[in-house]
Amino acid sequence: MDKLTKGAVAVGAGVVLLLGGAGTYALWSDSQSVAESGEIASGDLDLELGTEGTWTLNGAAVADVTAVRIVPGDVLALTQPITVTAIGDTLQSTLSVSSAGLTGDADLLAALDLAFTFDTPPAWATDNGDGTFDVAPSDAAYAPVDAGVTLTFDEATPDQVATDAVVDLSSVTFSLEQYL
Repeated sequence: MDKLTKGAVAVGAGVVLLLGGAGTYALWSDSQSVAESGEIASGDLDLELGTEGTWTLNGAAVADVTAVRIVPGDVLALTQPITVTAIGDTLQSTLSVSSAGLTGDADLLAALDLAFTFDTPPAWATDNGDGTFDVAPSDAAYAPVDAGVTLTFDEATPDQVATDAVVDLSSVTFSLEQYL
């Protein structure tokens, strides 16, 4: 093939390509909005502590918990108003109290037993038997209730174990957590 023929073939191929792209190329399509669609809203999981809680030692009111000096057999109790919000159609959550962050004397920590209770469990709380409560979902925040936390000093603590010891209670924590 000579140069003139090769050039003519190249020009012809170019013209065919250009003409092929000059038209439109479309496939049919259609779209519709989802029937009865609209906005959805997310739920809410919230735990609020009410006014400052009240402390008792063996049932007697305590004005200043930092002034308490416990001994084996004592029960130090906190009554804390709480408000629980558990909004969600399928929300599953657990309310608990944790002492995991307690710091202080190791012997005293070992001698203390922490428990979470309600004097009368609210209808929305199911006792799991392990110091936690499952919370039923609702459409609004529940009315405030009094939650109880007790620290019992093991009465079987022997000799001079855990004497003149200190534990910081500021890390006792109420928790409301979703689970799947």
